[in-house]
Amino acid sequence: MQLDRLMAKTMTRLVKTGLSVKRRPAEPAPAGAEAPALRGSGSWANDWPGARSAVERAKSLARPGRSRKSAKSTAPDTIPEGTIRQHPLMSTRDVKLHNWIADRLEAEAPWCTLHAGVALKGFLTSDLTRPGYDPLAGMVADLAIVDSHGHVASVLLRENTADPAHHLLLLDALMDADIPIVDIQPRPSLSALWAEISATLPEA
Repeated sequence: MQLDRLMAKTMTRLVKTGLSVKRRPAEPAPAGAEAPALRGSGSWANDWPGARSAVERAKSLARPGRSRKSAKSTAPDTIPEGTIRQHPLMSTRDVKLHNWIADRLEAEAPWCTLHAGVALKGFLTSDLTRPGYDPLAGMVADLAIVDSHGHVASVLLRENTADPAHHLLLLDALMDADIPIVDIQPRPSLSALWAEISATLPEA
């Protein structure tokens, strides 16, 4: 890579000075020589000096005490270490249900994908948004089926018995956006559940 960079710098210098360079035909590789390993675009990008300088520049901008043009810039180390923990995205039973639906989709509607814990703000927008208020804030769909164009075809919800008022707002938002809703019963009949899901599936 050091040789490649040196060659690039040399070519740039020659172009700036107006000298012409004639290319020689590529010489065949010697017998027994191994071809260089293929590399993904990401690995080349990481070797690019500009990438390293961009990282260093970001680090320097994030150093404490450096003046900022905007007071709204995110301050570094605002989250105390050890205060963020992981919790399950789904219960064990929900994982089994998710996998069962995903298998049925793969067999009967492979152009659709299944997603868990999807924030409504990821696929809905509201005209009521104003400073200090967002009607979609904190609203999450248990499961969402997405078509091949990236649009949500339907949403699967469990009843939120802990906060019925929030659940009603969630239903209201989805109905206002004309998103089909499939209700997940506490002890769902898989055949009945799939019948409801299949009725919402888009064509390929």
